[in-house]
Amino acid sequence: MIKSNSPYYITTPLVSVASGLTCQNYKLSVSVWDGLKSSPPATATYTTTKNNPTASTGSDRINIARIVNDYIDFAPQKTTTTSVINGNNQRWVKTSVIYNNDFVAQPQITVLTVTNKALSSDNAFLTLNGVLHTVPINGGIFTSASANAEEIKNYINTLTTHTATRLETIVTITAVQNGLQSATLIDVSGVAAMTVNVLTTQAGSTGPEAPQYATTSLMSLGYSYGNEGENVTTIENNTLIATQDYKVNREGVFVVPILVSETLQTTATVISYPNNEINQSFTIPLTTDSSNLVKYIWVICTETTTDSYIEVVFNGQTTTLLIQDEPKYTPIDIFFQNKEGAEQVLTFFKEQNNSLSITSSEFESDRGQPSLGNHQFVRYNVQGRTELTLNSGFVDQDMNEAFTQMLLSERIWSYSTNIFSKISSIFIPLSIKSKELSYKTQLNERLINYEIKFDYSYNEINNI
Repeated sequence: MIKSNSPYYITTPLVSVASGLTCQNYKLSVSVWDGLKSSPPATATYTTTKNNPTASTGSDRINIARIVNDYIDFAPQKTTTTSVINGNNQRWVKTSVIYNNDFVAQPQITVLTVTNKALSSDNAFLTLNGVLHTVPINGGIFTSASANAEEIKNYINTLTTHTATRLETIVTITAVQNGLQSATLIDVSGVAAMTVNVLTTQAGSTGPEAPQYATTSLMSLGYSYGNEGENVTTIENNTLIATQDYKVNREGVFVVPILVSETLQTTATVISYPNNEINQSFTIPLTTDSSNLVKYIWVICTETTTDSYIEVVFNGQTTTLLIQDEPKYTPIDIFFQNKEGAEQVLTFFKEQNNSLSITSSEFESDRGQPSLGNHQFVRYNVQGRTELTLNSGFVDQDMNEAFTQMLLSERIWSYSTNIFSKISSIFIPLSIKSKELSYKTQLNERLINYEIKFDYSYNEINNI
């Protein structure tokens, strides 16, 4: 899977494999679409042409990552029951290369195998590209009433439209002008004097060649770390989060994002223990639809009342959810776009604080006397942003990677009850305000708690 928030290079040889020619330029076509893999758009989404003025025989590279990731606007997905839903945050990317050799075009070649065959009349007819030439026999072109390879070669070289070479009985004809080549030599009785193999060799080409190096890959808004290099596409075990233990709130939710197979039907199970209050098995069909290739296994933890943990099993990998009952605080589930370009959840269990910061402008007015209730200093452009400070509660050291990915994420939300309807849960957009993370270890800190600051990603006064 292409991770488009990191470089993804298309490397193109400057020598065409099909023709063996060094290109004067090549055109890279990039198509981006949502839907079936077999249904790319008729017109490329993006094309670029790279010239090869030095006739280099090496290769050229183009980074397509920033071109393609604009076609995904990451949006969180949700459901109300433990189930499997579509991710809807992926696209197909198809690339292909067209070589252009306009400046090194050569004519095509016709190869004729000549036999010393007697001709039955005084004249034979040589047809080159549909143009009929009369070939005199006996005292003319041929010294005898038979077709001779050397004599045919010499005759063709008297013409202005073609040239010929000979190797034993093989006469190779090359046209001065480009075009499909054909040649035939017959006598007047219609008996072929030589056998003809048309277009058995391609000496060159004119204009663009047929597309080459066509590849189609799934793309997400993921990224690779700086020490991983470029063109990182690996997904371990087709699970888009680390398969480890996670603490979850009994009143909250959890999501396990997975990559579905294009060729095999798979299954996933969600079972809570010890009483199996959640006991679900899901058949996940194969698909080549980009919207369905990443799916989210949504776990509604409130479907348990006494069970202490939940196991989510997919592709032989088990993600264990350790259910926590928090008596003092109201835990908050934070959703974010993770390293693989999928939805992930972290639950903050402990102390929470909200604060409001205000910005405004002011001008001095002479509207009237303050004694009459008029403002001499008038405030305008008043706006506010709310800051949210959350504490994770005690977590294991192996959660450091999840906190890292959250702080590096471009999209973050809190998931909580709709404060207006009090019925459904909604995603509330957040921005990370914390700019650093000091990694904690059980060796040094023993008990690990992370305090993270967020801003609500909107103004308190609606102005959009």
